[in-house]
Amino acid sequence: MNKASMAAVFLLFLLVVSLPPKWVTLHIAGLALVASVGFSRREDWCTAAIRTYLLCTALWLVPVLLTAGLQHAQGVATAPDWSALSIFVLRMLGIGLGLIILFQRGWLTLQSAAFALLCALSIHAGAGLIDFLTTPNASLTAWRELRINGLVFNPNPFGMFMALTAVLSAGLLSKQPQRTALWMLLVAALLGVWISGSRGAILTAATGFVVLFPPVDRRRLLVYLGCGALLASVYLYVVMHTPPSLYTDSDSARMQIISFTLEKIRQAPWLGWGIGAYEHLPGHVVNSPHNMWLDLALSSGLAALMGAIASTVLLVYRLYRCANPAARLALAVLAASLVAGSLEYSILDSTHFRGGWVLVTAFACFTLNERLQHTNAL
Repeated sequence: MNKASMAAVFLLFLLVVSLPPKWVTLHIAGLALVASVGFSRREDWCTAAIRTYLLCTALWLVPVLLTAGLQHAQGVATAPDWSALSIFVLRMLGIGLGLIILFQRGWLTLQSAAFALLCALSIHAGAGLIDFLTTPNASLTAWRELRINGLVFNPNPFGMFMALTAVLSAGLLSKQPQRTALWMLLVAALLGVWISGSRGAILTAATGFVVLFPPVDRRRLLVYLGCGALLASVYLYVVMHTPPSLYTDSDSARMQIISFTLEKIRQAPWLGWGIGAYEHLPGHVVNSPHNMWLDLALSSGLAALMGAIASTVLLVYRLYRCANPAARLALAVLAASLVAGSLEYSILDSTHFRGGWVLVTAFACFTLNERLQHTNAL
């Protein structure tokens, strides 16, 4: 690796290791990646990767910006600040395009990027396990009562990142089963999913595994059914020995959130209320809708929601049609991210999820690059 490649790998590592705890180095690495766009050449903007990334982002980002302008024009009190919108656009476009440029310059490869991602995520997996081992009376059956945070300071994002780590590790192991370090990281990540106490993280990991290893034959189908039955049994056992309020309060709050959000969408279906407006609306239950689709519709109207759905369908379709292993792994991570966003996060104002979404989308788009066939696939 030359110096430029080493710098690119370190930059990606710094971004990913800083993302879950939202350290200040996240912004430094983000700015450096935005600056990487300056290394682009004219031919870079004609590749499938750049075109797909711009199209998939513009389909929902343009309606978000248009509705923000209309919200200001009509004097909506919760309209987003223009400076915050500028930073938002810079992050969504600049960081993703910067990563793709680094790939296309050859300073990042899929192998080096995977190495940076796994090194960064293994730090958080290790921190979560240490947190678990040093917690008094910790046990795997104390599932929902544990809520291990690791370095993330919130069990739900910790569980999401561990779920994505498990999917990424499993995808790499399918081609490199002899890698002991990957097996150790997979086990650590799956333990992290469990000790986070996040039901959404379990569904996120399960989705990624099903996409990676679809039940195309009877043996694999039986394995999935067995794993499902085992998890259901453990879940029921834990529920029977856990205070009911841990579940009923959460489920009841989610139903209230959905009902409140749908009513606000009905009141302003095309204009929306503005990014981050949810927590300023009278009668809100918590600080966000905990669903990327509902949040898009509430914040920026149904046009933004339809754009996001079209963008997702397009990217999923192109990844599905692409035959190389890297695209298959990218599809699995994307599907897992979609489940996480549908259960918990916002693509507009959740730093954890927004940063992860940019990374996942940029990597997915690069696997569609026509030049990828001449590189070493994962």
